[in-house]
Amino acid sequence: MNIFRTFWKSGKELFEELFVLAIANLLWILINAPIALLLLLLSGAGLGITFILLMLGVLSFGPANMGLYVIAERITEGRTSSWRNFFEGLREYAVLSWKVYGLWMAVLIVILFNLRFYNLSGNLLLSLLSVVFLYFLIVWFGILIYIGPLIRLQTDKRIRTIARNAALMTFGRPIFTLVTLFLMVVITVTSIWLPILLILVTVAF
Repeated sequence: MNIFRTFWKSGKELFEELFVLAIANLLWILINAPIALLLLLLSGAGLGITFILLMLGVLSFGPANMGLYVIAERITEGRTSSWRNFFEGLREYAVLSWKVYGLWMAVLIVILFNLRFYNLSGNLLLSLLSVVFLYFLIVWFGILIYIGPLIRLQTDKRIRTIARNAALMTFGRPIFTLVTLFLMVVITVTSIWLPILLILVTVAF
């Protein structure tokens, strides 16, 4: 199955370029740590504060992701990589990543709000709508897999083109997307129990 070949190839490349990817992984964590800590500390402050922090998180999340994708592309192509490439990607795609990831985050907030609203409505019929938004949530995280690489690789950098192609890839390869999401969840959960993985490789993987 292609997903497992891709998973194996990613693991092999991670091992071969462990030093560079570990530095990039650590840089990503350090850049995003402040907003993550605020989300943790203010988790009980209400949905409004949480949603505002999520939108603010795009300011670091988007460019940091693009830094990782630039390094990943170079490694995949067999080119020499350096932690400096992380900052090259961060600077080059800062504005576009804010727009694309900002749009993605805004829609995510709408989905989460509706999911919570219908789930807590107390009405059976309305509660069933929460299943629909749960499906939307899974699809939306599937799209997240593709938007970063598309920002990097597409010659047409228009947001609607990136969004359209990400949706086509998500629905065109549903099994690949779902298995990838599942593996990402497994890696994330494992990293919670083994923090050294989170520090060194989880994000870069």
